[in-house]
Amino acid sequence: MTLFSTAPFELDRLADEADYAVVGPTDGRARVTHTNRFPHSAVCHIERDFGDGRLTGCTAFLISPTRLLTAAHCITSPIRQRLGLPNLAVRIRVTPGRASRDARPFGWQWAKQWHVNPPYRRRPSGLHDVGLIELERPFSPSPGHFQLWSPNRQDLERLRTTRLLHISGYPADKPDGTQWEHSERLDRITERQLFYSVDTCPGHSGAPVWIHRQQAGVPVVIAVHTAGPRPHSGGAWGCRPGVPLAPAGLFNRGVRLTPDLLRSIRAGFRR
Repeated sequence: MTLFSTAPFELDRLADEADYAVVGPTDGRARVTHTNRFPHSAVCHIERDFGDGRLTGCTAFLISPTRLLTAAHCITSPIRQRLGLPNLAVRIRVTPGRASRDARPFGWQWAKQWHVNPPYRRRPSGLHDVGLIELERPFSPSPGHFQLWSPNRQDLERLRTTRLLHISGYPADKPDGTQWEHSERLDRITERQLFYSVDTCPGHSGAPVWIHRQQAGVPVVIAVHTAGPRPHSGGAWGCRPGVPLAPAGLFNRGVRLTPDLLRSIRAGFRR
């Protein structure tokens, strides 16, 4: 079977398998039970329909009462684009702080509109894999929203030794609608990406990467989780039955919130 004979729904699954890993020696992810409390309340399960009527999951997070960030590949599909298929989501359902298949403490709503980071729209690249979702109205009660921060290289080097990175999202290998978190130290820094051994699986795309600037301080997001290492032949490392955990030295990664990216986000990705 080739990609050209694969149903569109399977294309999305195959694309998701292309990255993310549980990095050995153990799976450190823990289920979040208090999704009605900030910051986990501001982490959202999103379900996308690419035009075939089926909803597939990803993660996003609130940055204002009516705006969310996610990965660009959560709202548009490069693999569909390459095959000449409809590639932009036609509808997106947003559920903040979802706790299980039926537990939605803040309800849900369909997104009003969504936008892709302009460089990614012109040429999909992991360096620019960020998307923006807008809502018609705030959720009530309010789940809260994250602050964004663009630390410089010196700040990031200090954080490597003093703070943990936190990632929480909705991995597809766990029960439907359940949120899972893991924390590890920052491993590597490049101009536009951060690398870390935080355990993630397909579905975690678009999750916030946050830190506490001061001990027990307010969580601030410094990156959007987007990708992982080249997968095992059986799929994403540690995310499917029979597939081993990723060996040490392989990292997951996210797009850094650089000053220019923050300006583009505030402009609504409309330039």
